[in-house]
Amino acid sequence: MKIKLIAELGLNHFGNKKYLTEYQNFLSRKKIDGITIQIPHQSLLKKNQKKFLFDEKKIFDFVKTSKKKFNLVGITTSDHTKIDFFAKLNIDFFKVTSRMITNISLIKKMQKTKIKTIYLSTGFSNHSEIKKVLKKVTKKKISLIHTSFKKEIADLNLRNIFLLKKKFNIPVAYGNHSAILETISNSVFYEPSSIFFYVKLNQSLKYPDNKYAIKLNQLNYIMKKIKNNIMMSGRG
Repeated sequence: MKIKLIAELGLNHFGNKKYLTEYQNFLSRKKIDGITIQIPHQSLLKKNQKKFLFDEKKIFDFVKTSKKKFNLVGITTSDHTKIDFFAKLNIDFFKVTSRMITNISLIKKMQKTKIKTIYLSTGFSNHSEIKKVLKKVTKKKISLIHTSFKKEIADLNLRNIFLLKKKFNIPVAYGNHSAILETISNSVFYEPSSIFFYVKLNQSLKYPDNKYAIKLNQLNYIMKKIKNNIMMSGRG
């Protein structure tokens, strides 16, 4: 089964349409399967981040353009009020952040839409907590994302990708939140369904997702490492 590679813009576009277009154009020239953008509820943003949010017209334009350039287009969101609007845009997946995984009403609302896949990030949850969530929402459309926010390499626990798949019998992806970027390519050996990784422009800016994001000019190196590891793993 092919590992899907999904580039996350998060809020690293700063609400700037020019930056957004730069990401889309650059990433579309790489062997990237999908792209996702974060649209949180405005109440969860810091005061200086409110301007990062796009109105519905800009979101529509982003999805429309991205659908022409990528096989998969997703939205990471915590905003209940926009779920139906996002679904009407015919996106391919929703992503729920680690802090929102216990927001059962949000996940259930996503499950009621026609969207085929809902990724739940598990960075703050142990197996027992994940089990409780899955009992409340059912496994319909659900894929998990293993990630870790810890800094030490010993705490990244990539083996948990295997363990989650075995325990819950649903697809498990890897989502990178580590400054140790080699974990992105090394996650291949644990057979994730997808690999999510944040990207940032080559400019020195104060990115909301900075420490673990890949500069666009580093992407070729990372992609080559992923390709080599896929071949070594026998999945190529």
